[in-house]
Amino acid sequence: MNKVMDKLKEKAKTNKRIILFLSGISLIGLIFGSIFITIISKTDQNLVQSYIENFINIVQNGKLNYVDAIKNTLVSNISFTSVIWLLGISIIGIPIILFMYFTKSFMIGFSVASFILKYKFKGVLYAIVYIFPHHLVNLIIFTLLTIYAIKFSYYLFSSIIKKKTIHLKALMNPYLSVLVVVVVILLITSLYETFAVPYFLKQLLHVVK
Repeated sequence: MNKVMDKLKEKAKTNKRIILFLSGISLIGLIFGSIFITIISKTDQNLVQSYIENFINIVQNGKLNYVDAIKNTLVSNISFTSVIWLLGISIIGIPIILFMYFTKSFMIGFSVASFILKYKFKGVLYAIVYIFPHHLVNLIIFTLLTIYAIKFSYYLFSSIIKKKTIHLKALMNPYLSVLVVVVVILLITSLYETFAVPYFLKQLLHVVK
């Protein structure tokens, strides 16, 4: 366990600049997402609030279709992961990767602000259950994947510009390993989001009237 922690600390130090940069993007995304719900039109706000209210009613009445829910969650998460991973093996992927990473933070901020706009103080509690911990775990592993994707894309771009030979296999092996780890964790968080979140949210709805 200590060896694993030491290795993680070493990796964090090596990628300190990228981590700080991505943390900044993530923070900006959260802030922009939180603000965005307040500046869109009243019609769009009503649509968002209607969607949230409908979701809450479905959970409260126990009418959630778990098969569709797990399917949609997995497709969304795996598709997002696959696109970032594939962009990492291109020489022009970095700007798109950064934009996609920004959207993940943006959506978290937007979701939290939407719950608060709809349900005021109760919305804070609903948002916590809706977001924590799976979306935060997803954001962390997406950060890990984004770091590897950016570095892989940069190495490819740099090798072409400088006309250097790179050992593709040596780069690809850890990149594939990260993909597998991310997918496995996404499977776990997707199951939690589909089955645990509605349960906890339903219990909260009984307590908070």
